[in-house]
Amino acid sequence: MNIKGIFAVFSLAAAIAPAQALQITRLTPQGEIAQVRQIVTRFDTSAISFGDPKASAPLTLTCSDAQATAGNGRWISDREWAFQFNNDLPPGVSCTLQARPDFRSPSGEALTGPATYKFNTGGPFVQNIRPGTYQRIEEDQHFILQLNGAATLPSVMANVWCAVDGLGERVPARLIDGAARTALLASQQLDKAAAKEPLRYVALACNRRFTAASKVQIVFGKGVATPSGVPNSVEKRFAYTVREPFSVSFNCERENAQAACLPIRPMRLAFNAPVARKLAEAIRLKSAGDSFTPVLDDERGDGDALVNGVVFRTAFPEKTAFTLELPAGFQDASGRAASNAASFPLKVATGVMPPLAKFAAAPFGIIERFAEPDAKGDTPALLPVTLRNVEPALKISGLTPAGKVSDLQPTTDADIIAWFRKVQHYNDFTVPRSQAAKDVKGPLPRVLDPNERDQVQSRMVSLLAGQPGVKTLDLPRPVNADPRPFEVVGIPLAAGFHVVEIASPMLGASLLDQRHGEPRTMVVRTSALVTNLGVHFKLGRENALAWVTTLDKGKPVAGATLQVSDCNGKLLASATSSAQGIAEFKGLSPQPPTCAGSDEPTNAYFISARASVAAPGSATRVDDMAFTWSHWQRGIEPWRFNVPTSQDPAPDQRAHTVMDRTLLRAGETVSMKHLLRSETSLGFGIPERPEAWPATLVITHQGSGQQFTQPLTWRKTATGGLSAASSFQVPPAARLGVYDVELRGAGDQRRSFSSGQFRVEEFRLPVFEGR
Repeated sequence: MNIKGIFAVFSLAAAIAPAQALQITRLTPQGEIAQVRQIVTRFDTSAISFGDPKASAPLTLTCSDAQATAGNGRWISDREWAFQFNNDLPPGVSCTLQARPDFRSPSGEALTGPATYKFNTGGPFVQNIRPGTYQRIEEDQHFILQLNGAATLPSVMANVWCAVDGLGERVPARLIDGAARTALLASQQLDKAAAKEPLRYVALACNRRFTAASKVQIVFGKGVATPSGVPNSVEKRFAYTVREPFSVSFNCERENAQAACLPIRPMRLAFNAPVARKLAEAIRLKSAGDSFTPVLDDERGDGDALVNGVVFRTAFPEKTAFTLELPAGFQDASGRAASNAASFPLKVATGVMPPLAKFAAAPFGIIERFAEPDAKGDTPALLPVTLRNVEPALKISGLTPAGKVSDLQPTTDADIIAWFRKVQHYNDFTVPRSQAAKDVKGPLPRVLDPNERDQVQSRMVSLLAGQPGVKTLDLPRPVNADPRPFEVVGIPLAAGFHVVEIASPMLGASLLDQRHGEPRTMVVRTSALVTNLGVHFKLGRENALAWVTTLDKGKPVAGATLQVSDCNGKLLASATSSAQGIAEFKGLSPQPPTCAGSDEPTNAYFISARASVAAPGSATRVDDMAFTWSHWQRGIEPWRFNVPTSQDPAPDQRAHTVMDRTLLRAGETVSMKHLLRSETSLGFGIPERPEAWPATLVITHQGSGQQFTQPLTWRKTATGGLSAASSFQVPPAARLGVYDVELRGAGDQRRSFSSGQFRVEEFRLPVFEGR
């Protein structure tokens, strides 16, 4: 076959093949759809020239409710057309989409495929129900159902019911109308909306009173219909739980479950449903001789406010019987009487005051040695401790004498540091059992809870029992052999640092777990510094300064021996105070060394001072000592007094660039001289490490981030200065605006300094001509 014959065959085939038709690949919605706001149609190829304002709609829309289906259609893309309704379609609306026979694509293709598409919105459904299913409902609860459209009341009555757990039959629902409906809608601020569309809002209640704490469902069944007769085809259930019976509960704090109420703690009455404030205020707690009124959380509420409980907050007499009385007609806000009303008047009682042994300061305190001197100046310093209902001075074989105080007085700085840190650590409620095994001379309490096998309560172990150098101090004896009443006792202590412990079996019997058996002893501890010296310390980069004064007179102490140790007790420096009480230390690092095994948040130096000072009113001189830590500066931090501070151990460096001018035009050149200095105690100095000097000049345009770089060459001047010179020609096409000048380090020393700015703008210089 020749070429002409082949061409003729292909021409004939092309003429016989049909043109590709335009088809709809997807159209939503179709069938029954409850919520409809938009119709979307998608085509298999370009249906219009996108952006054509005269492009026509490919489909025509007709609905049973023309007013409800108002909206407009538009092309989203060349393949997608959408129709947006002004509002969600109400129930009972049916719509038909018809393909337009005259619609053509830009290439002339006709729309083929199904010509008709239909959908409807079905019957009514519940958009919102009040109360919400997360709320507890009342026994005769009223409900409001907000529907997506109007529904006939007969269909609601026939197809909405209540289901109660344990009841094998439907509970009919009854409609609420008239004034009750109006008030119910107004309480939920739905009265205005319901006045416009009354059939969208259904107020109903179940035709049966619920049992307290029962499970209930509101069933919106199939068949609820619109006025046009379109029924709902989906059942929906809303599950609720009925509230518990109204009850009143009493609680108070006790030493244990079998004990009476603690006299020093409040007594509370709680309601599981709100009660009118006026009724709650009438509750009384009475004893044989007193009557107590309750305290409410909100003192500003009026009598119609609701409360959920009351509290009696006062110090009650111990070992006293009380009667808790409710007022006549006591009920909750719903009018329910208390289900446990027969328990009232309620008999309650207070027990004895709980045992107490508490130091005024723990885990550390300072006692002024001569705070209350007598004529001779030999009044001992007293460590105050509050005691209540603990043992008088009794001896118990094999244990630390009950009613006695164990006292340890470390003397060297290393021992003081070790014991100071140890007492701080044992101030926590629990400590690791492995650590306690190292610190305690004796058996540890047995493990009661497998989850706490690695911990031990710090109040159950003694740090001083079995330690060498521990002595016992007699507490002042009570007037009789009865347990001690509430009293503050002073424990006499000599000058120096002390670790003090009180061991009390009565405290243990009251506060420790009974499973530990008898006897069980509880330990209370603290540490105290008895002194008339005040030690002050300031740490700087180049040196440190300490000064010593007396606490009673505030006078400087000359000749005091000062020592600086790290937190592990290693001596680092020592000095003697001058006539002004000042001692200077050189060579101390501005950053204290790390403490071995320390759980302290801040490492610090330990500074101690020892001196012989005159006692008040006497020429006799007595030995004294005191100490401080370098991080003890709470409340006197330098920044509080607007003093510049720095935590960097290296001297702070400052950089500045001097420019011949800071306003330029594009194409001009700016000359710069860069200065670098370090801050020292004598003022500005030259940075000692040349490798840390900035090596690069970086010029950055603000906004765009465009950068220009140049190397820097530093030189020392004959007068001891340090500078670098550079020049920068602004490119003719440079952006206008502000340029930052930065001196940047090289290698590992990536520190940079912002040293200046200049601007590039378009401007004209003023020109004057004299005549």
